[in-house]
Formats: sequence, structure tokens, C-alpha cells
Amino acid sequence: MLRKSLSALAMLIVCISAWADNAPCRVDTLLGYMSDKGKSDHVMIFAHRGNWRNSAENSVQAYQECIDEKIDGIEIDVQMTKDSVLVIMHDDTVDRTTTGKGKVSDLTLAEIKALNLVSPIGVVTRQKVPTLEEVFKLAKGKILMQVDKWRPYAKEIIELARKNDCERQIIIRTTEKREAMDRKFGDLFKNVVLMPVLVCKGEPDNDKLDDFMSNYNCPVIALSFTKDNFPVLSRIPEIQDAGYRVWINSLWGSHNGNHDDELALTDYENSYGWLLNRGANIIFSDNPMWLKKYLMKVGRW
Repeated sequence: MLRKSLSALAMLIVCISAWADNAPCRVDTLLGYMSDKGKSDHVMIFAHRGNWRNSAENSVQAYQECIDEKIDGIEIDVQMTKDSVLVIMHDDTVDRTTTGKGKVSDLTLAEIKALNLVSPIGVVTRQKVPTLEEVFKLAKGKILMQVDKWRPYAKEIIELARKNDCERQIIIRTTEKREAMDRKFGDLFKNVVLMPVLVCKGEPDNDKLDDFMSNYNCPVIALSFTKDNFPVLSRIPEIQDAGYRVWINSLWGSHNGNHDDELALTDYENSYGWLLNRGANIIFSDNPMWLKKYLMKVGRW
């Protein structure tokens, strides 16, 4: 009897292990949203530098809070140290966001790790500057990552993502036409989401949008606009009908015709509501938790 029980238990463990190995991870769900052509009601949220309103920007804590809250993606900024280690830092100096001074490129990893990150109001935190690899390990299988400041280190970023088996979680933004990107980078980005960004300027917009829609094999197109009456914005339904999700940045007014995160604090409907009504189904936000609250309220989360 004992032998049979042990055998049954062993079989159960094998079955559970096999299920776990084949169970979809969080990233499978997120990539499903990204590639669903906007057919679901779910509006995706990407958090600018993590949830920095409750922690230091670009910190492990700011990213972990996004993971815990099931935010779809985070934005991370990359710089390289004097000893050629990729770290997470928006500025090319450590002055604004840490207890130190100097260019990232003039400091070793050890010197940067000796510093503490500071909060947006200058309070010294216990957080340290993370390396890109540390963030990759934290995020693996859990959240998408839009990598910014990538151009000087494109090859190193992709190689590190491959090493950590999270290449498919990477989103790279570009304002260039596809021919220019292919000429400069070849097939380096073949396994990541290479997302074109149309920065609206007026007359050239339609030509650039045509290029993006014809030549980029990606599930999303981003739009950035200082005014909300650029003629090309009337083509958003066409972008959606072609099967793209529409990414709009809500950080500050110069990216969205003043329908931004600040306005959302007092007037949801003229900020996030306006973006949704215009066609946004991915929003890049400085206040991801406030945005999530709104999306839950209107049934889009």
C-alpha cells in the first residue's frame, strides 16, 4: 500500500512539474495583448522609469511595484560605466538621481554601486543603481521592457537580453524609416518589438506613416504630438484597421496635445478619457497606478 501511495505521489509530482514547465508565463499574456490588433478591451500601461512616484526613478523597487501591480511594461534607460557595464540611469551623469557626482562613463561599476539613489524630492533612499542585467533577471517572464537610450549600446543590450532569455520582452522605439534602421542595424532587432514612433510635424507626417505601415512588421505604432489637431491624427482608425495597437505618451503635454498625466489628477476624462476616445490602447505614463485606477473604473483593465 505504501509503495503504491509513493508511486502515485511521484506521478503527481511529475504531472505538476510538466504542467509548470508548459504553463504560460505572464509575458505570454502580455505579448498576446500586444499582438491582438487591439481587439481586446485591455488598455496596456507602460510605466515611465517604473513607479517613480513611490520610489526612486529607475530603481529595482520602482520596477518591482509595477510587476506586483501587473502593469504591462516598464521603461528603462541605459548608460555604460567606465568598465563597460550597462547600468540603469536616465542622465549621462549621476548628479540628479544619486548621492554622487560625475559622468556615468567616468565611473566604474563599483563606484556607482557605492552611491544611493535619491527620490524625486531629493531624499536619499536605500536603493542602489541597478545594472541592466539585474533588471533583466528581475523582469524575466514577468513584464515587458521598453529600452531607451539604446543607440550607443544596441548590440550589447540585445546580447545581454539573449543571455538572460528575455529578448522577446524588449521593445525598441525608433523615429526612423525602416530602410534606415535596416541599413544601420541589419537584423539585430529581429526578435524584439521594433516600434516606429511618428513625431507629428505636419506635412511630412503622412509619408512617414505610410512608410511605417508598409515596412514595419510590428504590432504597434506610437504617436507623439504637441497639438491635438494634426491632420495625420485623423488616420488613427486606419492604423487600427490595419491591425496595430496605438501607443500614446501621457507623460507631459508636449507629447499628447496637453491631454497628460497632470491633467488626469483633476480631469480624467479630458486626459486619459480623451486618449482612449482618440484610439490609444497603449498608454505610456508617469503615473501608472493612477492610470490603472481610471482604466479599472471604465472597464478597460
